[in-house]
Amino acid sequence: MFGKLRITVCVLLAIALFSACSKMPDHARYIPKDAVAVGGVNVKALSKKIAWNMITGSKLFKEMQKRMPEKSAKDAMNGIEKAGIDALNTFYVYVKTDARFKSGNRITGLVPLSDAAQWETYVKQILPGVNIQQHGDRKEASLGTDMYVGWNKNLLIIINVMENDDEDQSAPKKQGTDLAAMSAEMESAFNVSKDNSIISNKRYAALEEEGHDVLFWLNYEQLMTQYSGNVSEKMGGLSLSNNLWTGAAFTSGFDFIKGKITGDIRYFMPDQMKEIGQQLGAQNADKDMMERLPNQNMDMLLAMHISPQGIKSTLEKMGLLGLANEGLMLQDLSVDKVLEAFTGDMAFVMNDFALKSETVIDTFMGQPVEHQNQKPSLNMSYVIKINKKENFQKMVQMAKDNGLKSLGNGFVIPLSEKDSVYIMMNDQYAVASNKYENVAGFLDGKFKSKQMETKVASTVMGHPWAFYLDIQQLFKNIDNNSISQSAHDSAMIAESKKLLSNISFTGGDFKESALSYHLDVNFMNTDENSIINLMDYGMRMSDADKLKDE
Repeated sequence: MFGKLRITVCVLLAIALFSACSKMPDHARYIPKDAVAVGGVNVKALSKKIAWNMITGSKLFKEMQKRMPEKSAKDAMNGIEKAGIDALNTFYVYVKTDARFKSGNRITGLVPLSDAAQWETYVKQILPGVNIQQHGDRKEASLGTDMYVGWNKNLLIIINVMENDDEDQSAPKKQGTDLAAMSAEMESAFNVSKDNSIISNKRYAALEEEGHDVLFWLNYEQLMTQYSGNVSEKMGGLSLSNNLWTGAAFTSGFDFIKGKITGDIRYFMPDQMKEIGQQLGAQNADKDMMERLPNQNMDMLLAMHISPQGIKSTLEKMGLLGLANEGLMLQDLSVDKVLEAFTGDMAFVMNDFALKSETVIDTFMGQPVEHQNQKPSLNMSYVIKINKKENFQKMVQMAKDNGLKSLGNGFVIPLSEKDSVYIMMNDQYAVASNKYENVAGFLDGKFKSKQMETKVASTVMGHPWAFYLDIQQLFKNIDNNSISQSAHDSAMIAESKKLLSNISFTGGDFKESALSYHLDVNFMNTDENSIINLMDYGMRMSDADKLKDE
């Protein structure tokens, strides 16, 4: 019985995550400003792209109901549309530090209500005999041993009560939920003052005003304060200065549009680190370096400019600069000499990824046994741009002294009988690759004549940080039979191949006290909203699962 309503509430929140007006919802004020993390789903905005009844009436939703382990749970979901939930609103989940709960955090959900009486009727219908207590203008109930709920006429608050895994295992087990303690927690959850509410945080308020379909907030200061306290305790009191994260926060907003999911992510630097943020976001990854990269059958590209001065400033703020210099002094080097050797530009590129099946014959009890092995192959290249060659040569000499083998004008590191890493350099670049032609071709500028695809170049050029993953190219040379011996797995792989086109993550510019990034997840089907694409994919995965049963 208790399981029915717990599953109802959990599924309700899950639906919200997949189901904007710019005005911040009133119930956001119930989120405390010291919440470690906040997730929000603007179902009103999403409803303009896909109707709620398309979700609850979809084949995927019905399939999900069939898969629920308890019949009572399926029955619970049948009446969810009449449970008094305000479906066209924003749903929130926040995490707050609390050592009494699992993982040291308390997880709380905020579900807006359109009709509290309907919700109460629904609770009694699904959970006959439930003990509902009146506390002032709200009601509360315990749903078994791991969930406690409270509601007034506008809002349902759900608190997890899962015990901390680190509790003394030899201690007597608690019998059920401490209702008095949970009622006190519910009292706090419903009475967050304006000064202690997250809406008083200007950065969070700005994130809400952007009106994203889905938002995520991470209080980096709170997280690091919690983490550093644990580390300090384990390291005998040694800890980093909290100036490194005071005022820091991650904000991100995601939108489901036709043919893609977009995301805007920002890392707000602490006041003490803003100068470093300006250094890190001041310069784009070198254009010439990126144009020289081998781009034939390119699966993945990662390029960046990491400011050497920004690295040095970070070491200074962390109090590690002196320690780093002491370690390098033994090699007649210093942090300055190492950082001056590079411009801060570097790139990784992966080409020609393939996964094939090969027949291998082993011996078992004196008899040959034949089986299939997966054999991956790829070409990977790494490039770094040189600033002061004389400083760089000192580090090269260190590598030679430690056994780096010369090969013509470069070096080679044997990996196996067939594979090696080749390293070459000129006055501008040092290149390493498992394919000699890629090393030589980069330095000679051979690949500049084979221009990068326009859609890729327009995405990755002009940013301090750029990542591009070509999903279709990556899957192009994956043999389904090489990673599957069943119709079920082959069907799942085939459907996965048809879902996404590419993924890009770019940015690193420093704007308004934050390092800013942008995400694009592009689907193959550009005629439908990305939610529809995901639902269709889910249904096809469900169909593929049936092959497993057959």
